[in-house]
Amino acid sequence: MLLAWLIVLLFEHIVVGYTQRALFSGTWEMGIARKFVSPIAVGALLPAAAVVVAVGHGLKRAICDGRARNAASSLCGVAAALVGYGVTFGRHFARLPLRVFFILLIATSTTVATWALLPRMAKLLTMRRRAALLGAAAATALWCMDAWMLPRLYPAFHSALFACTLLAAAAISLAWTSRWAGEAMVLVAALCVVLAPAAARRIQDADNLRLILVEHAPILGRAIRLAAYLAPPPPLDPAPADSLTFAPGEIPRALDWSGRDILLISVDALRADHVSVYGYGRRTTPHLDAIAREGAVFDDAYCPTPHTSYSITSMMTGKAMRPLLSLGLGEDSETWAAALRRYGYRTAGFYPPAVFFVDEGRFTPFESSGLDFEYRKIEFLDAKDRVAQVAAYLDTAPATPLFLWVHLFEPHEPYVMHEDHPFGGTTALPLDAYDSEIAEADDAVGRIVHLVTAARPGAVVIVTADHGEEFGDHGGSYHGTSCYEEQVRVPLIIAGPGVAPRTIKSVVQTIDLLPTTLSALGMPRPSRLRGRDLGPLLAGKEDADPGLAYAETDEYTMLARGTDRLVCARKVGACALFDVTSDRAEQRDRSSESHEVVRDLRRQSVTLERQQGLLEGEGGASLPAALRRGLQGDVDAAEDVAALLDDASVALRRKAAEVLFDLHVPSVAPQIRRASEHDEDDEVRRWTALAGVRIGEPASALADRLLRDPGVTWRRRAALAFAERGDARGAAELASWWADAAPPRRGLDVEQGKEVLAAISKIRDAAAVPSLLASFDFVPLRPWIADALGAVGDPRARAPLLAALRDERYVTARGPEAKALVALGVTTELRRPLARFAGIPEPMAEAIEMARDAKILSPPVGGISVEAPVPTLLGDVVVPAGAPLRLLVLTPGGSTQLTGRAGNVVLSGPRARGSQLWLDLPPSAAAHVALDLHAPAGLLAAWIVPLAKDVAPPEPSARSGAAVDAGRPGGGN
Repeated sequence: MLLAWLIVLLFEHIVVGYTQRALFSGTWEMGIARKFVSPIAVGALLPAAAVVVAVGHGLKRAICDGRARNAASSLCGVAAALVGYGVTFGRHFARLPLRVFFILLIATSTTVATWALLPRMAKLLTMRRRAALLGAAAATALWCMDAWMLPRLYPAFHSALFACTLLAAAAISLAWTSRWAGEAMVLVAALCVVLAPAAARRIQDADNLRLILVEHAPILGRAIRLAAYLAPPPPLDPAPADSLTFAPGEIPRALDWSGRDILLISVDALRADHVSVYGYGRRTTPHLDAIAREGAVFDDAYCPTPHTSYSITSMMTGKAMRPLLSLGLGEDSETWAAALRRYGYRTAGFYPPAVFFVDEGRFTPFESSGLDFEYRKIEFLDAKDRVAQVAAYLDTAPATPLFLWVHLFEPHEPYVMHEDHPFGGTTALPLDAYDSEIAEADDAVGRIVHLVTAARPGAVVIVTADHGEEFGDHGGSYHGTSCYEEQVRVPLIIAGPGVAPRTIKSVVQTIDLLPTTLSALGMPRPSRLRGRDLGPLLAGKEDADPGLAYAETDEYTMLARGTDRLVCARKVGACALFDVTSDRAEQRDRSSESHEVVRDLRRQSVTLERQQGLLEGEGGASLPAALRRGLQGDVDAAEDVAALLDDASVALRRKAAEVLFDLHVPSVAPQIRRASEHDEDDEVRRWTALAGVRIGEPASALADRLLRDPGVTWRRRAALAFAERGDARGAAELASWWADAAPPRRGLDVEQGKEVLAAISKIRDAAAVPSLLASFDFVPLRPWIADALGAVGDPRARAPLLAALRDERYVTARGPEAKALVALGVTTELRRPLARFAGIPEPMAEAIEMARDAKILSPPVGGISVEAPVPTLLGDVVVPAGAPLRLLVLTPGGSTQLTGRAGNVVLSGPRARGSQLWLDLPPSAAAHVALDLHAPAGLLAAWIVPLAKDVAPPEPSARSGAAVDAGRPGGGN
């Protein structure tokens, strides 16, 4: 089996080396991977092989023993439910019934399928070569899905694909029976285990290689993550604080906007390189272009976090809010509107509820105060209606200076093609619809600017975005998953008195807008602002400043200085350096050519991270840098946090122990164990005892007692820790915790909610199901709630999941929902939604695979399916006559050459994603189409469906669209 997996590892080396060759600095980098990363991977596969062997023996017994067959089927169902639970976290699975149904479908379908297939496995195992070939084909297909389908999204889904890849590849070992080869591989793998720490140290400086493998190599990328635990990157000394370009400081006032009205327009999910004035080929933004001709265009402006909640709140407070809120700081920050109201400005804000959608519980003060706007309209509206709303406000607004903010929700997904702005013709893709939405938003920007400047001549106009949007630029989709240009670079255009019309190359941030405005208005700068005054740049008095910007997500950081962009995968400490002058798409890492630049930028990143919270009063300044980093979720800080367990201050030891409980990093086990046994403070011992449970240490008597502690906090943390290792003694406490505190009740933030849901999944607690169902509409945690429901295996999820799939507006949610329904055993009811999503402009690539798995492909419904790959598919299928059609084809591996005919149409140039291919067909005059398909790599299924329109965005509802009308235009401050 290890030899079989070594073949898969070799396959990965070849495929990654070829497909990602443009990203490597040289062929020597894959040599490092072969020499040092492969041993880590092989060593890690040794225990996995032992597990698979044990599972194989269990399955062999299950084939012959009825009771064992039932147990094996149930275990497979549980595993599938856990996967379903993992893939349903996020706003795309906000409805609880949908998540429950999804998970139960996966669990049930897997259980039934396993029970039915186990006897057939006996016959297949006797045909060793055929089984080996099927295993190789399945492993190839699964590996391709893991590498290329929804990267950086749905970790549980990718974990399941990885596990299934190894299981399928294990069948390759049936092709040989040599005992000595197996024994030799065990010895080699054992040697690799011994050599792994040294190998991990040898790759610490190979940042580009590590980043490429983490993002593109399912096996080697996981080995890189393991190497980060075995040999954490050495800490860097921080750069001097005065080296930071945007360090707070007083500079002479360069602009005079005294008494001027301020119009701020932010456009959701608008990436800079799709704006015409930024060089985009399509004329998407004529109105923005007109504003740009009268003002300054910042070529390199960045948001602090590619999530609306964090980005907008940061812009409104002049500081990066994600790290502050992680530290429990910054909730009392003064907003832009509050600052201007103090000096006589009237303020009005028009924005959707989605502004506070991610980690909603962290933004309670800002949401409840409406960001301190005295007049506000909070509802989902299309761009045209928002313009009318602003016009109505301006008709009655007082003559005093006005600060007006409008946030347009276009072009946020789901993307809608607007009749006034068609792009892409009849074969329009999501990217075309995205551009159409940009053009629609641009029309609104033009009308709003015209309304304001006509009513209030001389007004300052600022147009920007909260974040960008990815369309596979680095293998991902949407936003919030990385810090590459497409997600964090935003347009920024400012027009107003004293602003010199030109393009500005200096790197800036959206948190610079508030301090810039205050300076131009002659208002004092609050001491806690982090942004800098852009006045000298706007006035044309400063040209040589390279600028500095910092952006972050849970997984990535980005530091921009001049033309350099340092992008780091923060949990493995791997960074890549790009020069956007020649490589705006960030495809060529040049860190190997610029070691000093990389080191300098990394030191500045460390300085920025350590300074977070220093300006937030005593609460932030009193915390050591290690604790501030640990509170932000930086696992690299674990060693430094553990060192604080020896501090003389009991308060610091307590906080350090609590942070280590949250980080649960195994490498600090000795320090945790020592504190748990010997610290004189009871609270420190409690936290470290539970932290030990979370990292796999033997449970102490103290940890056991905490399950029954009088304090609810200790009982719940103990229940969480034990449940994560499969101990269900605290199940009732976990269920109660979720019922009492689950979002949107705000007793748990999103990250805590994920942990509780994962624990509930682990122990399959049915008592938690009612509260999980009640929380399903909470979008940020919907996928994880669904995963939990699937892991629990409650049949009540089936109907809600099917109802949700029928009209699912979130693209990324459709595949996981369908998989769950397949697993739950839904068959014919799946046909209609799968056919619909297979026929939309950008089809759900997994639709045909789901339909095949659900066994609903048959000629009467337009499909053909076979059990094993065949080079030719022949057959007549029924289709709706007179309707435009689409042919979908499923292959056993990656994209392949497809030839043949569908009726009278000769096939050519199908589009492909992974193992699915599709192409559109003209309407058929007859109700039958003859298929004659050929593919050298084999075919598994074909399906003809009618073309369909995508699901329209939902109408405003009480939760997501009811207007909040606060204040009146003529009211007081």
